[in-house]
Amino acid sequence: MRFLILSTLCATLVSACAPETEAPALEAETPPAPIEEVIAVQAPAPEPQPTNVAERSTATIDWNAARSDFANRDTGDNALAEVASGGSPVVPILLPDEPFGVASVGEDALQFRPTADGYFAVKKGEVYDLVINGTDQVLARPQGSGAATDTPLKYEETMTGALVSFSRYGASYLVEFMCKEREAVIDGSCINEADALVEVEKLLIAGTR
Repeated sequence: MRFLILSTLCATLVSACAPETEAPALEAETPPAPIEEVIAVQAPAPEPQPTNVAERSTATIDWNAARSDFANRDTGDNALAEVASGGSPVVPILLPDEPFGVASVGEDALQFRPTADGYFAVKKGEVYDLVINGTDQVLARPQGSGAATDTPLKYEETMTGALVSFSRYGASYLVEFMCKEREAVIDGSCINEADALVEVEKLLIAGTR
């Protein structure tokens, strides 16, 4: 009887002292903290483009004024009238008061050739060659009225001589004086401003619609 009690007591003590073999339950993982909300930064609005930037456009030609000047011109050379009857020019044609021919190499007469946006002409000389360009391509302001306006003659010296630019009937014209001698270009003796303006003023309207 005593043996049974001692055996039971030992078994109880051994059971109490034995290490736990079962691993403790793991606590549930703590969920990550929520990601803070990212505030979207709105891109800055594009700066408004200036509305007064000049843009290239096709000129509105004042053909009524051109026809009036053509009818009232003071010239005794009927050859100039042939330009007007040779088709429908893009812009009113301004030329020196003398006979002309079709543009070609080696001819001394005034050479004329129409282009898609106007015309060009060449008058050969002893001191300088005169090159005339007319075009309906102009720099216009988007907010402008678009009406044909004349601008005064503007003289500029160039590496080859000088040029005079102006607008008439709404078209743009450029008259170049190309010096024949290099020395004349360097010292500016090819043509001065006063003489260049006189030559341009002498141009006559030689063609219109």
